[in-house]
Order: sequence, then structure tokens, then C-alpha cells
Amino acid sequence: MPVDEVLRILAAVAHAWRNPEHPPRRDAVRATLAAGNRFTEQALAYAVNQQMHEITVRALSRWQGGRTARQPVTVGVLGAGNVPFASLQDYLAVTITGHRFVGSESRRSPALLPGFAAEVERLGGPAARFVTQEDLFVSCHAIVASGSSETMDAVAERCDAVGIGPGARLLRGTRTSIAVIDGKETADQRIRWAEDVLLHEGQGCRNVAVTFAPRGLDVDPWLEALAIFRGTFPAHPSTPARLKMQQAFLKAVSRPHAQGEGLEFLVSRGEAEPQPPGHLRWTEFDEAAEVTRWIAARAPGIQVVATRPALAGLVPPGVERCNLGDTQRPPLDWKPDGRDTIEFLASIGRPVSGRKEDPDS
Repeated sequence: MPVDEVLRILAAVAHAWRNPEHPPRRDAVRATLAAGNRFTEQALAYAVNQQMHEITVRALSRWQGGRTARQPVTVGVLGAGNVPFASLQDYLAVTITGHRFVGSESRRSPALLPGFAAEVERLGGPAARFVTQEDLFVSCHAIVASGSSETMDAVAERCDAVGIGPGARLLRGTRTSIAVIDGKETADQRIRWAEDVLLHEGQGCRNVAVTFAPRGLDVDPWLEALAIFRGTFPAHPSTPARLKMQQAFLKAVSRPHAQGEGLEFLVSRGEAEPQPPGHLRWTEFDEAAEVTRWIAARAPGIQVVATRPALAGLVPPGVERCNLGDTQRPPLDWKPDGRDTIEFLASIGRPVSGRKEDPDS
């Protein structure tokens, strides 16, 4: 199928999915909310809307940039379920480069991507298959996977066992995101920062887990911003119970901390060490150069740094930066873990994968 036609179909489905009452979207959202995850109705709607508005023919074409598969193969995508539609970018990348997509969706998010892909196929677009994790590895020549570093180690071992070579793997491990502030942020920027911290209960690799602030900066306006955000995006019912044990630990070790009414969020002062989702670490600095050095030393483990534009110079070259409020609004062509997914997919084929024949042939 011509690439232009594939892009047109993908964009048409995305346009239809912008409507919350579009039946395939409505059904997929209902199934997702019924699954065992920490998604809320408000956060789920936000995620679907944001991503559907990114998918246009122009954006897809610019991202693809004429890069297609050297030789089409079956690419397996091991989906994460920590945030809604976590594997959508990988599905799009596989599809627009001309490879065949086979996916394994997380039990926490079993319906969104399959629902979207099914509608693409109904409109005449490329077919996508969804299988169990065990079947995924024997169904593909190359694999794209995201998860914890421990999980990626296990994925690498499984790839070794079935003959998927290192050059045919795109594995993304544990990363965290941070924010750097200086107290000159506006009230709107503080609210946008709160979104970076709390949306999706802090579970994503692009959620801000650590915020660097000048020593002595009044934290109250920032706590107020978190509370205001929770008024629009209420916490998942499981969040207070998850944070209760962490709060008890902070009290036991006499670590300064604050929490939202109803324990809908938790903030603690201390070293720049990411805490469990929903628990923000507030780290003070004396000189901005300290933060730059800290980021540079840990660059391989940082997904994105959020700041207001005037502080962009604090972020070392090669580390992704975005404005406050944009961590959960990545562009279509963003590079998870700093790696270009399209470039990877355009480079793979039978000679790299190491397999003698296509499992689907």
C-alpha cells in the first residue's frame, strides 16, 4: 500500500477518535477504565485527546521523512501499561515505515491500541496482530519494548533465546524526568508544573519525579498548584492508600514533607532521589551550576527536563528539555530514551535480525 494512503487512513482514524462519543473510542475507553490500572476518566480523556490531535497527515509525513523499511519484517512491540496509549507511537512508527506490526498490550491497558488499530484495518489500512507476550517473541524478527531496566534485561535474554540479534532490538529501560524552577514562574506555569508531576498518578517516564528549587524558596505556592490541579484531575482512588505507607516512613525518619488533603499527593524534601509514583522529591540547590552538573552526570537515566524557557541554558546538550506543562504533551516525533524510533525501524531487515525466514510466511 502506498505510504500516502497509509498516512491518510491513520490521520482519518485519529480525527474520528477526537470525538469522545465515537463508538470505537468510547468502547475502548470503557474497557480500559474497567481494567486493573490507575487511570482516571479525566486523565484518560486527556491522553487520548492529546495524542489524537498530534496525528495528522502533515505530522506523520514530516516524522517519517521518506524513511522506509529496507526489507519489511514483522516487528514485535511489547506494550507498557503505565500511561494510556503508551505504545501508540511505536505502532505508528512500525506502520508508516512499512513493517508488519504484532503487539502485546499490557493487561492494564488492553483496549486502546487494539481498538485504534482495528479501525485502521477496517478502513483498508495495514493489519495489526495482538498476541500474548510468550507468542510475541516467536512471531517477530525485531522487537521494540519499554519497561523497567530489570524487565528489559529479561527481554534481552528472551531475544537471545529466539535469535533476535542486538541490532534488531530497541529496548527502553528505566528513566525519570525532573523539573528545575527558580521562583520566577507565573501562577499558570506552576499549574502546568503540577500537571507534569501528577497526571497519570506520576507513573510515566515523562512525569516529573524530582524538582530542583533554590534553597529557601517558598514551597506553599507550589503545593497550592498541586491542590488546584487535583481539583480538575482527581486522584485515582488507590493513590491515598499507596502514599500512606510512604507518609508513615517520612514521619518515622523525621523528613520534612507535605501532602494534599486526603493524601492525594505527597512532597518530601531531600536528595534528588526519585520516589514511588505520586510522591515528589523537592531538592534545594545553592547554585544553578550544581543542577547542571547533576543532570550531566545522570543524563543516560533522564527522559526530559522541564523548565521555563529562561532556564533552558541549565540543561546540558543532548538532554531533552521542554517547557513546564509539556512533559505529557510530547510531539509525535519525540525520541524516547533519546533514540529515533523511525531511524531504527528504517535500518532493520532480514540481514540484521539473524532469522532465516519470516515467521509469518
